[in-house]
Amino acid sequence: MEGNWAASRVRRNFRIDLFSAVLSGLYISVLVTFMPVVVRRLGGSASDVALVIAAPFVGHLLAPVFAYLLAGIPVVRVVAGTTTVARVVLIVGVLVAATPLMLAVTTVVFFVITVANVAAYTALMQGIYPDRERAQAMANVRVGASIAGIASAALAGAFIDIIPAAYVFAAATALALPGAVVFFWVRYQDPPVPAQRRSAAVIARDVWSDRRYRRLLFAFTVFGFGNLMNAAIYPIMLVDHFDAPNTWIGALYAVQCATMILAYLIWGRVIDRGSSLRLSLLNTVLVVLVPVGYLVAPSVWALLPVAVVTGITVAGGEITFYTNVVQLAPRERVAEYAAAQSLLLGLRGTAAPFIASGLLASVEPKAVLVTGMFFMVAGCAIFAGALRQPKAAVAPILTPATQTAETAP
Repeated sequence: MEGNWAASRVRRNFRIDLFSAVLSGLYISVLVTFMPVVVRRLGGSASDVALVIAAPFVGHLLAPVFAYLLAGIPVVRVVAGTTTVARVVLIVGVLVAATPLMLAVTTVVFFVITVANVAAYTALMQGIYPDRERAQAMANVRVGASIAGIASAALAGAFIDIIPAAYVFAAATALALPGAVVFFWVRYQDPPVPAQRRSAAVIARDVWSDRRYRRLLFAFTVFGFGNLMNAAIYPIMLVDHFDAPNTWIGALYAVQCATMILAYLIWGRVIDRGSSLRLSLLNTVLVVLVPVGYLVAPSVWALLPVAVVTGITVAGGEITFYTNVVQLAPRERVAEYAAAQSLLLGLRGTAAPFIASGLLASVEPKAVLVTGMFFMVAGCAIFAGALRQPKAAVAPILTPATQTAETAP
């Protein structure tokens, strides 16, 4: 670990991470902002929009499978390889898609491949950045992505109004492709003893035995279920209720990204000096303000404060998604804890948007938002209770080396 944290190596890896993130910001902001809106404008149903919203979470649902299959492969190759393949698939997919449903399915396939590396990526972030600098380094990297996202979202909104959206998605992703390839040059020495490939049943049993982590996962599941129900409603309201032009939607995302730049810097510094979990609770409470904003906004202009709050909470949530696991998990089990978190995120994220779209058949979108808020508030309450529990001791995984040491006279 000390060699990976040598100052020169950390600086080199940070520069590569930053370059990759800046190029990622060019396309991911366009995809996340406009894909659900474009699918809706092209005549896509509420279920098609829900499929787009659920796409990242289908990836998380399958992430534990990929974590098992890819165990033993150097984590740098896993992260760089999956990211490169995913972007190539997205470019080809959007260009051949002929219907809103095909665009939605392409988005799902892209995210399944992208999120396949989540366990490896979490372990890599633990390995290349020292403990006292990790959150701030990750935050600075995401500042670069947010700056790129401001420009690309604003330009994409204008271009989508005059040329086919598929060309905009493909061009933005093609510009980001070098950022995936360059990640192969990250320098990281994997542990000398490869991680044991343990069965899913054993991993599930061990993670389940950590009572505090189990309760926190339950809190995230309840909160996230409501939050992701509402996430499926926002693009529908932007198109059907607010009739927001693509240019204005791009401007909203630019405001969100501008807020994220400052928020990343603050979140990173504060997390490195405090508790990732306590700050994660604050972040989840703030997220409740987003559906409130959509409920009370009289016009699309009133969504500007919502974009600001969204920027703050997206920045906090993206960092704490990784730092919470690093804080909670034994060092040798970070990848397993991350896989468990991704599995539950995938379950709620895959189900919630479709439940929300189903409710739209009988109730107004605002009623769905209120329902989602109920789950969000309940999740915050469970989370607050879980934080009062002490961290339980968890037995380490015995490798051949540690077994020999323990049995030696």
